[in-house]
Amino acid sequence: MSSVTGISVVGLALSLACGLQLTHCLVPPTPGPLTAAGMLGVDVGQMIMVGAGISIPMLIVVVFYCKYIGKKIYQIPNEGGHGYERKEFKKEYIKSMEEVEKLVGEKNLPSFTASILPIIIPIVLIFVKTFWGLFGTGEGVANTIISLVGEPIFALGVGTIIAIYGLVRKEDNKKVIGIMDTAIKDTGIIMLITGAGGSLGNVIKVSGIGNVLGETVVGLPLPAILIPFIIAALMRIALGSATVAITTAASLTAPLMAAISVSPILLAASCCVGAISFSYFNDSGFWVFNGMFGLTELKDQVRCKTAVSLIMAGVGIIELLLLQFVL
Repeated sequence: MSSVTGISVVGLALSLACGLQLTHCLVPPTPGPLTAAGMLGVDVGQMIMVGAGISIPMLIVVVFYCKYIGKKIYQIPNEGGHGYERKEFKKEYIKSMEEVEKLVGEKNLPSFTASILPIIIPIVLIFVKTFWGLFGTGEGVANTIISLVGEPIFALGVGTIIAIYGLVRKEDNKKVIGIMDTAIKDTGIIMLITGAGGSLGNVIKVSGIGNVLGETVVGLPLPAILIPFIIAALMRIALGSATVAITTAASLTAPLMAAISVSPILLAASCCVGAISFSYFNDSGFWVFNGMFGLTELKDQVRCKTAVSLIMAGVGIIELLLLQFVL
């Protein structure tokens, strides 16, 4: 895309990274927000709606910065596809969209329908359960079926089956099993983190620390909505993992819910927004981005991943402070 359009690979990739980071931290069924929703008693469908809604203004604001930094750090792939060429940005470098259409037409890609269904179907099923819970009768066979198919585990299982038979049905069975085996291995650490976070929450609840923290928090001259944000931000700075930051913030926030007069869904969102706030050296995504797109100087690295994470978190704080008067 960068070599065809002439747009800096840094600007394009950073926009993509921001979208991925927002959905990873704010929108279930990714592990962080899914765990926060479970610990704080928030419906997954409602968490999807609020998380997606909060992420839109954050993305709009940060895209302007991505366009700006793409001109300041103007890099395009070399002709051989290995490495990047850096030079001063000029408007005449930007090419027409006809060349983009030609490039896409030459690639053997799955259809749009086959690509989008494994994502859309689980979301639709979860939303159906959410709306049925709000407006349904809560009785009968229909309620049982909708409650089953709308469960995140069931809905994601449906999405997985659609992906297998829609995207890789022509691939060798051993290759497909290998892909699934790798994915299952990657989820193991996530399950461990989630379980440990839940254990931490129960220890805090039983020990009575939650009551002490609640009394302390209530006495602080600070908006209660920012408490989960601060906890998650500190965890992100210390550990680098957004999932761990969200899980820890939710674990510490759950015992405080009785003392904080804030909607549970906003508390969950605050945990997630705080986890966006600081991407730097101990964040694996920070190094993946820099390595993939040829950023070797510390100044450039900080101006990209670190800067956008702070911008998105800043916009998120403003949204949380406004939403507490509505939700």
